Amino acid sequence: MVEEKGVYIYANLLDLNEDGKIDMISFLDPQGRGIAVAVDRASDGDMDHIHVFQDVTGDGKLDMDDTRLIEREALKLFRQEGLEEGQLKLFVEDGAYG
Repeated sequence: MVEEKGVYIYANLLDLNEDGKIDMISFLDPQGRGIAVAVDRASDGDMDHIHVFQDVTGDGKLDMDDTRLIEREALKLFRQEGLEEGQLKLFVEDGAYG
């Protein structure tokens, strides 16, 4: 049996200004603890703010590698057409909890 390398995270997709576009994503670990929050105030598919609270690269420290990983995942979601509010379960191959 081949063991998967990576982690599952949950993305809560929110449309705070009710314009039909996702403008905030809160990321959670499987235990429901906050990983990060990403915000797109202009609803243009680009993040205005990102706050990372937890090591998701597995190196034992909270650093720019964690920010880049969350930014990558958030941008993929913000740029998807037709996303609606709700929760998604995402598998991040290069992620690990530190």
